[in-house]
Amino acid sequence: MKVVAAISLFFVISSGAVALSLERLDRGVVAMATTDGHVYVGWRLLASDPPDVGFDVLRSAEARGTYEQLNDAPITDSCNFVDTTADGKVWYYAVRPDASGTGQSRAVRSDPATAGQGYLAIPLQGNYGANKVAIADLDGDGVYDYVIKQPAWSLDPGRQRRSPDTYKIEAYNGRTGRFMWRYDLGWNINLGIWFSPLVAYDFDGDGRAEVALKTAPFAATPEEAFISPGGFVLEGPEYCSILDGMTGEEIDRVDWIARGDPRDWGDDQGNRVNRNQIGVAYLDGKRPSLLVLRGTYTKMRIDAYNLIDKKLRKVWSWSGEDEDPPLRGQGGHTLKAFDIDGDGKDEIIIGSAAIDNDGTCLWRMDMGHPDWFYLANIDPGRPGLEIAYGFETAQPRNGICLVDPRTGGILWGCDHPTTHIHDWGMVADIDPDSPGMEIYGMERDGVTCWLYSAQGKLLARNEDLGRHGPRAFYWLDGPTKVRVPFSYRGGTFPILRYKGPQVGEIQGQPIAIADVLGDWREEVITVTDGVIRIYTTTVPATSRRVCLMQDHLYRMDVAMQAMGYFYPPQLGGSLLKSATGREN
Repeated sequence: MKVVAAISLFFVISSGAVALSLERLDRGVVAMATTDGHVYVGWRLLASDPPDVGFDVLRSAEARGTYEQLNDAPITDSCNFVDTTADGKVWYYAVRPDASGTGQSRAVRSDPATAGQGYLAIPLQGNYGANKVAIADLDGDGVYDYVIKQPAWSLDPGRQRRSPDTYKIEAYNGRTGRFMWRYDLGWNINLGIWFSPLVAYDFDGDGRAEVALKTAPFAATPEEAFISPGGFVLEGPEYCSILDGMTGEEIDRVDWIARGDPRDWGDDQGNRVNRNQIGVAYLDGKRPSLLVLRGTYTKMRIDAYNLIDKKLRKVWSWSGEDEDPPLRGQGGHTLKAFDIDGDGKDEIIIGSAAIDNDGTCLWRMDMGHPDWFYLANIDPGRPGLEIAYGFETAQPRNGICLVDPRTGGILWGCDHPTTHIHDWGMVADIDPDSPGMEIYGMERDGVTCWLYSAQGKLLARNEDLGRHGPRAFYWLDGPTKVRVPFSYRGGTFPILRYKGPQVGEIQGQPIAIADVLGDWREEVITVTDGVIRIYTTTVPATSRRVCLMQDHLYRMDVAMQAMGYFYPPQLGGSLLKSATGREN
């Protein structure tokens, strides 16, 4: 075996569609002890790596000790390695590209005391949970950090109730697990995802992410807040604040989209007026812009900003009231940002309508509110991407449908009526015998459900794949995804193959799925008992692909996971292709 010295940290400037971010990613090495005394080692393949790059895996008994090379020949067919000689001991592992690459990774420690645990742990500051996590590199070290919103308790605006506490935004260092900062939103922000959207992203291109979120004047006690008799804050200023990711200190703030008279948004209960979202899109194809949204079920508005010289500068405003006829009630529970018309600039899919990069309406379906929708390469038999929809609004047909993202035209739809397709949906390739992705939708009754192929063939009816919405992700060897049943209340969930045996288990409240460590398979992030758990696969792969976070659509989806409903991210199909199939 070769003997080498452990030194440098590997950094890279990523590339991708629409001049994707300037995130610097290290190798993301993970070393997980398994129950058989072995150690699974995984690492990232980066977009900047030479196509034929191979890797060496290095091991030492001490972090700064002498490292020996474990592989006899460069590893070129995967980005993982199983050390069968670990013998249940503590080891430090690093990865180094072979002669066609440069730089040795940071070393990571494997601990036999956690053999079979299956996750990395980041302790929180107390025994509480979280209902959201934003994933971004806050300090520019090439490692993703984690910004949580705690406690886990969440109130839907559809049910008036007083908040029992205030939300705290907390940042944790992904490399060390160290607590970084806390930002208390105070009593003028109700507990609930629609009152308090946040997103973390590098908006000014300095290599360190900022945190953008909805804020209001801080109130230390309920008596100081503008709380209405029904328990909601329905008056007083509202802001969009942007925080320094390193310190949590406010950089700048602007007014949030004004609520005006809350009744103008559709009810007098403070429900529809309190449907807020926040996001990011590359509106000019080069720079990430911050999106601020209000309205889902009735009026809808968007403000877009750029962060320039530490100031939020408005790019444009859009109001559905200015459309002819007015565009109302077409919002979803998340956003999609991607170049869907082939002009090299991101458009915004807000639900059953799309807004062009210049702040004009690109298309509208006028089918009402979709409770879930996914943009992905769903049908491999046609060029470009597709959008799958499940509509909460009752439909005589097409309540589950596949749509062309360039035009909003329906490619196929279910031929039966639907009353309320709930957010308990899934779009993923779970069936290896059916080409492309499968589309799963369930009625609000929790019993009636359908599974369709990418081409619209009915594969199964009333086959419950996870009542509260299964979440699918890459975990095993190959392109077929596994899934976990899902609940916002948390619990213990099996990792399941479609028509196959259980392959693992996770615990806690799932709050994110993203490729944050190791090779291209995804991690499942949960929170339980005051700990962030980052579950990662230890199944060896026989193929490799570039880190999924360097796919533009995937990265935007991960950013948007921090607000709205929790939907797994999807791939754009290529680092270089738009939804039209054209190269950017």
